Amino acid sequence: MFTLVVVFFRIDAIFPADVVDFFELPKIVGEKSYELKLKEIEIQKKKVDMDTRNIRYLPTLNFEHAPFFEKVPSDGFDRKGFQSSLNLNWNFQEQGNVFLTNLIMELEYERLLLEYRALFQKELFDQAFQYSETLKLLAFYDYDFSNDLDAEKQLQTIQKLYKQGIESYLVTQNSKVDFLFYRYNVIKSKLDQQKSQSRFRRKFLLRDVSLKDIPEREFNMLPLEETMAAYEKNLSSLNFDIVLSINQVKILEVEKQVRFNELWVPDFFVNIYNNNSRQTIYGINGSTSQPNYLYDFSRGDYSLYANNPDPFSSQGANFGFRIPLFNRWLSKNELDKSKIDVKLAKSQSEFLKENTALYLFELIQQHNNLVELYNISIESRKTAEENFSIMEKAYKTGSASVIELQTVDRRQRDVNRNAIQNRYDLIQLRLEIGLLLGDTMKFMR
Repeated sequence: MFTLVVVFFRIDAIFPADVVDFFELPKIVGEKSYELKLKEIEIQKKKVDMDTRNIRYLPTLNFEHAPFFEKVPSDGFDRKGFQSSLNLNWNFQEQGNVFLTNLIMELEYERLLLEYRALFQKELFDQAFQYSETLKLLAFYDYDFSNDLDAEKQLQTIQKLYKQGIESYLVTQNSKVDFLFYRYNVIKSKLDQQKSQSRFRRKFLLRDVSLKDIPEREFNMLPLEETMAAYEKNLSSLNFDIVLSINQVKILEVEKQVRFNELWVPDFFVNIYNNNSRQTIYGINGSTSQPNYLYDFSRGDYSLYANNPDPFSSQGANFGFRIPLFNRWLSKNELDKSKIDVKLAKSQSEFLKENTALYLFELIQQHNNLVELYNISIESRKTAEENFSIMEKAYKTGSASVIELQTVDRRQRDVNRNAIQNRYDLIQLRLEIGLLLGDTMKFMR
């Protein structure tokens, strides 16, 4: 007799969750970000154009070869042959524009590289922010779950005391309200952290992950004046939005020069040519009345004297210049618009510099206030734990009521939650300051 034993394994036991470390996020973003991969493809396409930019300086070279066949019954002969031509054209205005166009292409390629770096920092910030947000919600869930268990035990105890006539109905109802409040919080925290984890996983197509906690550390204040002095003067090279705006100004300046050339630079050109033609003429019906025709004994009829005339060829060159007359008004209009575009881009860049410096100043102020708030919440948590311990002993000895114990307990839980909130708010704010200065993890190392 055989016995069939079926063993079921949990999927997560066979395929354990990937453990993700906060400080490994730059590597993960570089490997798994879909947006970065799209930007890499865009850079590769522009690189192909960059590799062929020098070919654009070559003059225009055209070769044409055209065979032909023609029947001319009225003249009594057929004609066939070919014509070929070779033309070399060099337009100096176009060559000047090619130089400027290549310069624009180089600036656009530089812009794509800058956009890639900016996108990397933005993707890193989004994931690091979501990472810390998920840890915060997980901490809230663990905290609310513990509160729910404690509130349930407390409610059961008070309900027993109420049945024994020791506690009042009001105290029992208050305990029930506290229990339902914490039960609501634990369910909501579970939902929030599930949503947060889902956003983190879907961004990089991760099926199951386990997030390592961010190590506890001491957060020091950032000296306002020293920090602003160290970074404000370098914002134009640190902040990617400002760097990209400066790049845009450079591109528009070159485009303005192109419009200027179209308006004022004459279209000077040089053209070198070599034309060749060869044809064969043979008769169909000759005639003695036409002196160019002779009797061909091999054919038995009259044929044209020049069966295979010498080929015709011509070589030469021409040069000159062209000045557009009526289109100059349109060129001037384009030049005026390009000047306005440059002025607008410079104005936006300067505004962005001032606005970013002001934003950095405000973020540092918020950071320092949050550091102070975080330190107070840590100290308050220690004090609340001591107070609860004292009140719990007093309640057990009968010198304190259950309402007093509930009040101290509720205050302790609020302080603990505030400490969790302040810690992760501080982490997220330091990430934002780092992003503003071009390095998301700068203040987390």
